[in-house]
Amino acid sequence: MPTRNADQTAAKLLRAAHDLLVERAGQNASVSDICARADVNVAMVKYCFGSKDGLLDALLERALRQLATELDRLADTDLAPSVKLRRHVAGIVRNYVRFPYVNRLMNERLLTADPESVDRIGASFAVPARDWYATLLLEGRAQEGWREIDPTVFFFAIVGLCEFLFSARPLLERGFGESIDDPLVQRFSEQIADLAVMGIAPGAPVASDSCDTGRHDR
Repeated sequence: MPTRNADQTAAKLLRAAHDLLVERAGQNASVSDICARADVNVAMVKYCFGSKDGLLDALLERALRQLATELDRLADTDLAPSVKLRRHVAGIVRNYVRFPYVNRLMNERLLTADPESVDRIGASFAVPARDWYATLLLEGRAQEGWREIDPTVFFFAIVGLCEFLFSARPLLERGFGESIDDPLVQRFSEQIADLAVMGIAPGAPVASDSCDTGRHDR
């Protein structure tokens, strides 16, 4: 069982890793860099987390739990479904700014297809978020006449729309000469929210067989 000092050291390491990854826009930080920032011996990474990957896993799970907590708070409000969705989209984008390393760490773990890593990400964020979408979509259908939408597909669509700006940050900066500042984040959040709300609103276009790219007349 870790001692209180070990718990405090683990917290210092997590804080140092977070700070460095934020400063570096999500790019890598070495164990030496993290330990120097935390002012602890490098051996404590292995003692507290087993390895650098263990430290990064703990950092990722902490960020994902924060996202899930925000969903719970939003679910408890009496806001209209469309307002909840807009606030949720703004929250996702804001959290990519706050935790610029989340996308990279999560994708690295998903690409390994390690069952334990996938299960942890699913339990801490993906499944709770998908379930939240399912409830929200039912509320929107009842209160605002939203179209019937698959909540699993909606989860991947919304998160995918929100994350590409951050995963493609070098393209934004070098290709388009823009930076992720407050005005851009605001414009981006509003654009994604508009696309989401208008896409499920009454009267929104519905895909037909003729638009199915998997079928071709011969």
